[in-house]
Amino acid sequence: VRIQGHRRERMKFAVKALSGRARAGVLQVQNPGCCVSMETPCLMLSTRKGLPHFLSPDLLSSLPSPDSHLFQVCPLHFAEGLSMQSMNNLGGLHKMLGLPEYGLGAVLRDSIICLPESSSTNKNGASFETPFGRLSIKPAEYMKMISYMKPNWAVSLPDEVPAWVTEKRNKSSVDRTILWLDDCIKSSKME
Repeated sequence: VRIQGHRRERMKFAVKALSGRARAGVLQVQNPGCCVSMETPCLMLSTRKGLPHFLSPDLLSSLPSPDSHLFQVCPLHFAEGLSMQSMNNLGGLHKMLGLPEYGLGAVLRDSIICLPESSSTNKNGASFETPFGRLSIKPAEYMKMISYMKPNWAVSLPDEVPAWVTEKRNKSSVDRTILWLDDCIKSSKME
């Protein structure tokens, strides 16, 4: 879901094929100085601080192109160390990493290092276990991180719960996620 209003014109999706409710197509991402096109569905490469875990930046060109030009970036990786304001001053994550020919998608979880902690989440924001300890994040704080990182798109703040939770907790998770989506949209319009 694209939630940064001032960057909507920088991403296009064209449907090439339909099968029931599924779609296949081409995703075009416009970055400063270059346009990245990827066939969908496509693979998102998991990253640590914006770069793939398994490959140094000088070897990125050896990956199949354009199929491997989409990176999943976790904003929580940048919660410690370089300040978000510094990243913003550098021109965002694309410029900081020197990867204008890649699409960057911000997703709050990475399944390895920053995991959702459903028992500590409350109505104000989501909670995550990170290498820096437990971190709670509110929708407005998340959108500020996103505006400083300048990814091509961002996934809204979710209230993730494990499969074994009660029906009541599952329902509150859905309600919170919808509420936080509304808060993220409002925050992005104010930026």
